[in-house]
Amino acid sequence: MKIKFIVLTVFIAFASYTFSQKLEKDKKYFTSAIGFWNVENLYDTLNDQWKNDEDFTPSGKNAWNGSRYRIKIDRLAEVISQMATDVTPDGLAILGLCETENKSVVQDLVNSPRLKKRNYQVMHIEGPDARGVDPSFIYNPSYFKVIKAVSYHIQYVSDTSHKTRDILVVSGSFLGEPLTVLVNHWPSRLGGELKSRPNRNEAAKVARHITDSITKADPTAKVALMGDFNDDPVNVSIKEVINTNSDYTKCKDDQYFNPMEPLYKEGTGTLAWQDSWNLFDQVILNKTWFPKKYETWQYYAVRVFNKAYLKSDFGNYKGYPFRTYSGGSYTGGYSDHFPVFIVIAKENTLKK
Repeated sequence: MKIKFIVLTVFIAFASYTFSQKLEKDKKYFTSAIGFWNVENLYDTLNDQWKNDEDFTPSGKNAWNGSRYRIKIDRLAEVISQMATDVTPDGLAILGLCETENKSVVQDLVNSPRLKKRNYQVMHIEGPDARGVDPSFIYNPSYFKVIKAVSYHIQYVSDTSHKTRDILVVSGSFLGEPLTVLVNHWPSRLGGELKSRPNRNEAAKVARHITDSITKADPTAKVALMGDFNDDPVNVSIKEVINTNSDYTKCKDDQYFNPMEPLYKEGTGTLAWQDSWNLFDQVILNKTWFPKKYETWQYYAVRVFNKAYLKSDFGNYKGYPFRTYSGGSYTGGYSDHFPVFIVIAKENTLKK
């Protein structure tokens, strides 16, 4: 299999978001990318009696019909097709998604004309969420081979009867190296950040328990926690429960590296609310992403994909993510979140 590569010096503009080690300019490297996106209510148009999806039907309040669904699919595919293509012509090797109703809608997405040639495969496990949305996982089989996929329930502390999204855990091999990805969509801030905080802290405990089990079984395994955490990098669930550090060189053995924290502190966000930005969408990594040399896949950079066309250009929400519905009216946008991705790199040891 041929893996296209580029000289990593093109990433020099993003050095403030990378670790301090510099790549040698006279060498070439394999590069790839792993991303996440909250795609905002990717529902089909059918009424599922077991889900609260009535608003997203032709007769529902959103008048969600076939035309609007197809536009949504094409909009999402447009973005995914462009993400990380300046890093590698193959684009994203892996993408976690949330707010997807079922496997069928994700299958429609990867089979759309803009993405079909990449042959993305889909992992999706139906969960108990009352709204009927779940995390999903798509991957390029030329890069990633799935070994196992499971999901873990999250229980609300504030209301044990409430059903929320599972954590989707996909384990496999990324070009021969063990990798496990956790796709998260933690409990919302409904009722206020403080009141709802215990629910997200509980989700963080479950996620951390999963990752500890993985790394205990295989200390060489790479782990990526990604998702819409409904918390910023500095909140308790991330900073204390997951136990993250924004400087990989200072990470202790029990800590995870969060490349999103410096972005957040600089004012970069993935969603806006009442004229303030949050960075709920994150990719967090364990220490095995930082070997001494680039002999294995290694973290290199992080990006929020916030191109101008993904932003609303009018009204009170100018500059916010351009969403599908705004103020109760259909606007035909993309999502209320910007996607994110990390760049990873490995030495090219192939003979010239």
